[in-house]
Formats: sequence, C-alpha cells, structure tokens
Amino acid sequence: MITMERKENLLRAMQKLEAYRLIQNQMGRAVAAFNFRQAEKLLSFFALDQEGVALEYCDEGLFDGREAVETIIREVVGAEPKPGEMLDMQLTTPMIEIADDLKTAKCLWWMPGAGAIPQSEGDPMAIWAWGELAVDFIQVDGQWKIWHLHYFRFTKCDYHKGWVDDTSMVNRLQVPVHPLSKPSTYHNPYTPWSIRDGLPCAPRPYETYTDKDRFWELDRNKNW
Repeated sequence: MITMERKENLLRAMQKLEAYRLIQNQMGRAVAAFNFRQAEKLLSFFALDQEGVALEYCDEGLFDGREAVETIIREVVGAEPKPGEMLDMQLTTPMIEIADDLKTAKCLWWMPGAGAIPQSEGDPMAIWAWGELAVDFIQVDGQWKIWHLHYFRFTKCDYHKGWVDDTSMVNRLQVPVHPLSKPSTYHNPYTPWSIRDGLPCAPRPYETYTDKDRFWELDRNKNW
C-alpha cells in the first residue's frame, strides 16, 4: 500500500520539477529582455512589491528596494542603443534548489557572453563578458518572480587581447557611485594577479527561506 507520506513526497517532487521548469524559462526570458534592452519587460520579471527586492552587479553597487531597482534598470538597460552596440549573455549550468515549502528558490547560472562597444572612431570593440548569476526567486500570486539578483563579473576584456593582457575593464570607471546604490557585497573578477575563491557558491537543498539565507551565494562554508 502506498502511504500518505509517500504520496506527499511524490507530489512535492513533481511540484519542484515544474517549478524548476518555470524558473528556468522565466530567467531565460529576463536575460533575453536584458540582451535586447527591453527595460520594462525586464522589470516585469522582478517582485517589485516584495520587501527586500534587490539587484547587485559587479562593483556598481547593491540596488536595494523598488525605486533603486527600477531606476538602475531603466538607466542601464533602457538607455538608447547605439549603432554597432551589442551585449549578448547566455545562461548555462543551471543549479536550482526549490524550497521544500515551494515558496522560494535559490538559483545559480554561469553566464558566458560577448559584446561590442562602439568607439568614437572606427569599428566597435569586440569584447568577452563572462560571469555568474545568483538569483533568489519568490512566488507572487502564483508566479515565480526575481526577488534578489546578483551578477558576478568573471571577465570583461578586449576579444583580441584576452583576459590576461587586457585588464582595463576589471573595475568600474572612475565615476561617482550611483546615489541609490549601496556598497557592493563582493567583486573579485579574474586578473593575472588575483586568486579565485570559489564564489558564488552553489545553492544547497533547504526547507524554507529565512533571514539567514540572504547572501547565501557568499557563504564559503557551504561552497559546493
């Protein structure tokens, strides 16, 4: 006889599998919106009304709260595109853990990418742009939404010179920090003189999301 516990475990496993599919597709759509500069479409994937909604990328700072997230996405993603400009990021190696209570999910993707930066003279400069993406998803009215997003830069460099010879884009430009940003929690891209430390770490199975789970991607004690 099949016990009620076994039925419940099977149902939860099926629900997690469906959540995995939905989250993977949602993140894919969000990255497509980013690649094609669709700022409002990208914002539609965020849980903007959820307390603690946040976005952090590289050393540009942590944008915490609805106003900050909306502002930076509209300024960066919604900027007027230039002829010859291109940034195309890909999602690979998904590591997605759905909470046992089916309310949240911790996710990690590796993101190889390439781009082209217009120059004042001549052709655009072809670049490599690789990184990792750690995301918390949360259920909002039956839909999976981005709650916390953290983009880790691994390399950004001239395509022809490569990541060893070109270190000009390792850190942000020397311009004032955005007034709505908080200090970055982590920035350690590849350089010829640095050591990789295994962050972001992969998510691990968990029951329910608590305050202690915030910034799980920076926890070296649970790495892999």
